[in-house]
Amino acid sequence: MAVITVKNLTFRYPHSEKRCIDDVSFAIEKGSYTAVAGTNGSGKSTLARLICGLLVPESGSVELQAGIQTALVFQHPKDQIVSAIAGRDTAFGPRNLNLSPAEVELRVIESLGVTGLLDKAEKSSSALSLGQTQKLALSGNIAIFPDVLILDESLSMLDPESRNDIYEFLRYWHKCGKTVIHITHDTESVAEAENVIAMEGGRVVFYGKRSRFTESGFYTGIFGGRAPEKADRSLFLKKITSAEISFEARDVSYSYDGRSSVKSLSFALYKGSLTAVTGPSGAGKSTMMEIGAGLIKPDSGIILADRNSGAPALVQQNSDSALFEPFAADDVAMGPRKRGVKGKRLKETVRNAMNDAGLPFGEFADRHITTLSGGEKRRLAIAGILAMNSDVIFFDEPTAGLDYSAKMQVLNMMRRLADSGRTVFFSTHRRDEADFADREIRMDDGRITGDSLENVKSFSASDTVLSAMPPSESAAMLEKLRGVNSAMTSVSGEQRKKYQAVNPALRIIIFAAVFVISLAVRPLYACAAALSLAFIYCGICGMNFRRLALSIIKILPFLLIFSLFQLIFHPAVPGERMFTTWRYFMITPSKLVFCLASIIRTCSSLACICGFFVSTPEYDLIDGLRFLLKPLSLLRIPVRYFILILEIVFRFVPLLIDEAAGIIKTQSVRGTLGQEKGRLARIRAYIPLIVPLVLQTVRRSELLADAITMRCFK
Repeated sequence: MAVITVKNLTFRYPHSEKRCIDDVSFAIEKGSYTAVAGTNGSGKSTLARLICGLLVPESGSVELQAGIQTALVFQHPKDQIVSAIAGRDTAFGPRNLNLSPAEVELRVIESLGVTGLLDKAEKSSSALSLGQTQKLALSGNIAIFPDVLILDESLSMLDPESRNDIYEFLRYWHKCGKTVIHITHDTESVAEAENVIAMEGGRVVFYGKRSRFTESGFYTGIFGGRAPEKADRSLFLKKITSAEISFEARDVSYSYDGRSSVKSLSFALYKGSLTAVTGPSGAGKSTMMEIGAGLIKPDSGIILADRNSGAPALVQQNSDSALFEPFAADDVAMGPRKRGVKGKRLKETVRNAMNDAGLPFGEFADRHITTLSGGEKRRLAIAGILAMNSDVIFFDEPTAGLDYSAKMQVLNMMRRLADSGRTVFFSTHRRDEADFADREIRMDDGRITGDSLENVKSFSASDTVLSAMPPSESAAMLEKLRGVNSAMTSVSGEQRKKYQAVNPALRIIIFAAVFVISLAVRPLYACAAALSLAFIYCGICGMNFRRLALSIIKILPFLLIFSLFQLIFHPAVPGERMFTTWRYFMITPSKLVFCLASIIRTCSSLACICGFFVSTPEYDLIDGLRFLLKPLSLLRIPVRYFILILEIVFRFVPLLIDEAAGIIKTQSVRGTLGQEKGRLARIRAYIPLIVPLVLQTVRRSELLADAITMRCFK
């Protein structure tokens, strides 16, 4: 019995004349396990969204068996996490199904249990590793007990252990009689399936049993047939005896949010070498690369590089944060243009970078970025960094999300860069990619646990002219953004933990009472009493008084300016003494008392707000409001929409902070930020951040809306 029937389906995106889904027809049987395979840009992800109803076809139809519930797990896990707490995020879907609290709790326990996250139920979702976040996204989708589970390249960025965990779950889910559709260009994923749908250019070119597919020419066309060749490391060992050190980290450590990300790292990279760094998700690989690129200031240790070459250029994992212009060639040209490259030289630089990254200039130069697939966007981000012509280049998971052909293009490109004398350093979860490198550094828990050069004589940098590289000017801004994010997503301190034991609704009532008193009192003595009450409230909440004092000091200049206007416009009491008079400006005892009372009331209100938000995480605020507003829901007032909007705001703000950080990192690496001198020039330089952030905000909001829709919110 067909659970999904697709008939003559066609679809094209705006800004594109080409159909990305072209007359596609097939049927998926109930209880089957199907892999949808194809290269980047073949239409696989678009097909998944059409099946789930997130896109409307141009023509044709998708027919689901009556009563069928579908769920879609996205490639990027952060795009579909709704709540800041793991257990609450998993509960979001079941709550939308109007299940009883006991049934919701049971589904949360079961879903987190089968994905191995039950011990993380009370953890912040932002504190999870990438692999754990992907498991959480899977938990949230299976908690609605879907009949059809669709995974859209959901395992491409995970380490082998995390991938194996999810494969094990999918086998279990399939044995339970559920239908699984896996969008993929990975041979491991295809090996798990019973049936395969192969796509090419938006069309279905094969549909049948996996055994037939692996013997067909389509398998070789998509997966290339063989793994990358292993590097001959014995030749590399001979080579580095005369090679120059181009980059060195000495005893580098960095901690963030109370956790050590990297610990006493020391290693050197050699000119003309291709080095891979491996390790599980959360091992510290990305942090190490960002420190090396000058985007993070380490707590201790130094980074050494050739001052003439500058800091290493970094290609980030998140390609969406690395693209700023509407058309592909214009985006690649951003960095070189900023360095003064013009005319034919600029065009040639862009052409070479795009061709090297596997995006032929003639085909992709005028392509609108919105029409590119995820893999094509990743290669375009790589081209933007290649155009900078840096001597040392770091690639953070450069092949994640790429099909076999594109992966080989990127690996061969990195090999060519190394052979031309560049220093290339890349992270990977794939064994065949690590073997492709001249050298492998292994990391775990922020430390280097192995190095293929560890039994070789240590080479000193004494013969190489290296200089200590200070962090970029953007590092301070990025550190502030991390601090804001940490403040929004973490709660600590024994006193505030004790106060959190108080019922959330009661906490809201206490805050409202103290806050109203702070605003309502008028006599000076009453204002002083309200300020004392506010400080007592902050003490109960566990507020750091030094931090509170700094917050008040920061707003004092604005309060004094406001008081100046009050001295002008507030009327004097008839017959009272005047200290000074100048036209409309008069200073009298009543005016001074009024201004002082206003300042004290403002400080009291600010103290209340600080105390409340430092002691009441967003999930407690939402629970408290849900309880307090329950009477309104009995009157058929749609309280649930207000609660959802509030929950999304708390989740969305940290996402946008991450997005802003990604944009700042890329623009800093590409030389379009942090190089200007003078305040006005710096303000002008930050303007280009606004448009990409707005575009990313729209993109994130659309993805979050899709995630909410797939989690049964109506």
